[in-house]
Amino acid sequence: MDPMVYPVLLLIVVLIAAVIAVIVDSRNTKLRHRIEALAGPEDSAAEEPSLSIRVAQQSELRFLSVFARLLRIPLDVPGAQKIAPHWVFVLGLIVLVGGTMLAERYAGVSWAMAGVIGLIASVLAQRVVFGMQMSSYQSALQQQLPDAVEMVVSAIRAGLPVGEAFRALSVESPAPTKDEFVRVVNEIALGASADKALLNVFHRTQLTEYAIFAVTINVQSKSGGRLVESVQRLAETIRQRLGMMTRAKALAGEARVSAIILGSLPFVAGAALSAIRPGYLDPLFNDPRGTKMLGFASVTLLLGILLMRRMIRKATAE
Repeated sequence: MDPMVYPVLLLIVVLIAAVIAVIVDSRNTKLRHRIEALAGPEDSAAEEPSLSIRVAQQSELRFLSVFARLLRIPLDVPGAQKIAPHWVFVLGLIVLVGGTMLAERYAGVSWAMAGVIGLIASVLAQRVVFGMQMSSYQSALQQQLPDAVEMVVSAIRAGLPVGEAFRALSVESPAPTKDEFVRVVNEIALGASADKALLNVFHRTQLTEYAIFAVTINVQSKSGGRLVESVQRLAETIRQRLGMMTRAKALAGEARVSAIILGSLPFVAGAALSAIRPGYLDPLFNDPRGTKMLGFASVTLLLGILLMRRMIRKATAE
């Protein structure tokens, strides 16, 4: 096949995917505007984000649940989806087609094997995008939690029950804490206990601090005692945990820099060799044996980067 066909095909796929994404996005925008027009002017109560707790029921579908876990799609946390999912799927399609063409062209494998390689690259790319969005959401929620607990303490000291304190958080807190406590208030209104609603936040976001918060509320509701002191102590504990996590990340900075240097060194060395002696690395791309060696080196480099990343994350884990 003519080498010029590959970029042309890739460009056609990108254009088709972009047109589909634009059409879907425009339809969603028109539907949202129509709903807003039919809803009329918003009142003070309507300013709260209309997050439905029924979102969690979608994960009960087996296929959708497996697909979401494979790509790390935060179905139960719509606030984490800063980039529309269909745009991420467009990126995955582009990586799929581009990876398949590159693997068939330079790795010297069959179209079936190249398709498998492209599919793996597409899945990894989408997992990275969805994972980065969820990590950003978790980080923001975690940083806002001490202030949220302090607000609960102030409300309880003022004589308000825990449910009303959560309602105040659902109105006064910044996003994403506001979004989560809107769902907490909705669940409490449907009959769930305060600790159960907080525990559901932990299940959605996997933040340990919310599990500790839920256990504190549960213990106080069953055994009694002064809830204000317990929640105040919890806020101090959470601040200490965040401080320790920040210190651990700072101590791991040297390891992160080393990992970045080791991961980028082959590319820097290859670029330097190509500049000093042009054509020196051509056998890696033109010779079948060279392409196999290049593919093996790329795979081992990727495994090494993932291993270093896992070691750093394990060392800084709570």
